[in-house]
Amino acid sequence: MIFHVAPMMGYTDYYFRNLLHFLYGDRIKTYSEMIVDKAIIHNTNNILNKHFCYSNRSVLQIAGSNPKEIKECIKIIDEIPYIKEINFNLGCPSSRVQENNLGLSLTQYPEIVENCLEQLIKSKKKISVKCRLGLGLKEDQKYIDNFILLFKKYNINKIIIHCRNGVLTFNTKNNRKIPNINYELFFKCKKKYSDLILIPNGEINNQDIINYFSNNLVKEVMIGRKFSEDPLFLNYNEILQIEDIGLSISNYLDFIQKYPIFKINLLIKSLLPLFNNLKDSKKHKKNIQSLCSLDEIKLFFKERTFIWN
Repeated sequence: MIFHVAPMMGYTDYYFRNLLHFLYGDRIKTYSEMIVDKAIIHNTNNILNKHFCYSNRSVLQIAGSNPKEIKECIKIIDEIPYIKEINFNLGCPSSRVQENNLGLSLTQYPEIVENCLEQLIKSKKKISVKCRLGLGLKEDQKYIDNFILLFKKYNINKIIIHCRNGVLTFNTKNNRKIPNINYELFFKCKKKYSDLILIPNGEINNQDIINYFSNNLVKEVMIGRKFSEDPLFLNYNEILQIEDIGLSISNYLDFIQKYPIFKINLLIKSLLPLFNNLKDSKKHKKNIQSLCSLDEIKLFFKERTFIWN
């Protein structure tokens, strides 16, 4: 099974994504935090250096609602060799994203979505989309059917589906809790559109649920907050074994020091979740937060490789 790491604002930055790649290699696929097309158009170098830099194994996730701006954005991205795939966000329900009819809000206007897709598929890159099962609390299979058929019309065959409806009047937290998870509808879609790659997302956070999807012939899943809470959970549950955690972290630290806009506080932030669920986790977190240099951090991990046993 391939594990996709959901794009999460404030979590899946350049540091955290690369940490996960050093831990799990190509057995996971990561996505950038959502980037609005305007930011790429008007601040290209700063945005791309911040999110990708000189080395990249992640998918670029963008949001937009103006086909002309998407066209301009795509032209820029097409000239960047280290970006291989663009994922279009049609699922984010946050109020901030709604202000410009981005993400989930844009799906209220299927004609605009189609106009945006027309520009997206002109790209030389692979194109995928991330969406939700529905809009509003009421379950309505027509919503997801109509959008899957639209994606299919434009030969977009990789679709990540959050298995909850999204509600524009709810805040982000309530959108993660109140709409029901509906894996059954996802499986209906998977059966109906068997020629497409449909990837489920939403509450996939333990071995039983992962086994449930695997037993139902789902070969790829997307996991979000569980990675941010405990990056090592796949290893601890013997789902994806990491041969040497200490060595993986050491290699990550050697790599990240080459990042031209390296910031020690963001590096430490990426490392803190590693200590969750470990004995004396608070003590380890406090110790690493007191460090002021990369050399000190390297020494910290070198002296404490036993904590992963």
